[in-house]
Amino acid sequence: MSRHIEFTANYQIPAEAVHRTLTDERFWNQRIEKAADSGVTLERLVAGEGTIDVAISQQLDANSLPSIVSKFVKGDLALVRSEKWGPFDGQRAEGTFTAETTGLPIKAEGTAVLTVGADGGAVMSIAGEVTVSVKLIGGTVEGMVGDQIIDILGRDQGAVEEWVAANA
Repeated sequence: MSRHIEFTANYQIPAEAVHRTLTDERFWNQRIEKAADSGVTLERLVAGEGTIDVAISQQLDANSLPSIVSKFVKGDLALVRSEKWGPFDGQRAEGTFTAETTGLPIKAEGTAVLTVGADGGAVMSIAGEVTVSVKLIGGTVEGMVGDQIIDILGRDQGAVEEWVAANA
């Protein structure tokens, strides 16, 4: 069983600027540098002409998890998330995302579409599935993980907007 998630981010900046940021190595390196004290590391960063494949790992403290989840943690707990973005054609770019944990059988994956909105700003639509392979509590945890992913995506939107404002 899995849980469907959806998220839409409406930017007040052009889609081209959002895409340029998401495919900029400097953007990702700065994010990693700012979060290094939180156990965030860069696992992979491959940038091409208007494309990127990036993976970030973050060590998590099992004690900070809800007790319903922490009792199922086996070994070290880390979250590895990745994003891939294809080229922007002037109207649209497509991407994919994944998130997996070590220490718990949790996986999220889905697609992202960046388009030009009616007001000229960017619209990013994200849809995916969260799967937690733990009997009895998997469905409950899927909802919690889905909420966390939506929260992360909201923070990502803020990071993109800050980058564009500082680097325009």
